[in-house]
Amino acid sequence: MASSRPVRQILTVVMDLLVIVAVILVFRVVVGFFGALASEAWGKSVLAATRPIVLPLNLKAIATPYGGAFDVDASITVLALLVVEWALGIARRAS
Repeated sequence: MASSRPVRQILTVVMDLLVIVAVILVFRVVVGFFGALASEAWGKSVLAATRPIVLPLNLKAIATPYGGAFDVDASITVLALLVVEWALGIARRAS
């Protein structure tokens, strides 16, 4: 059992990072959803800075009644990150 402690710690760190990235991408989705936020300088910076961590699925964004767009690629990326985090949680419990 002593050898599983480092593995559990590494898995925990990776899981925490995945959740942090998922939260950042949810923030991206919210900024893009509201066009007024996305058109601000800081909103444009958020969208540009988070673009590299979004899976390039090339799905069409859905226009919102708030002048923005629902970023489908970012939403699917959040889902994928949380599924991986969940699977790592199972692996961590097994170790």
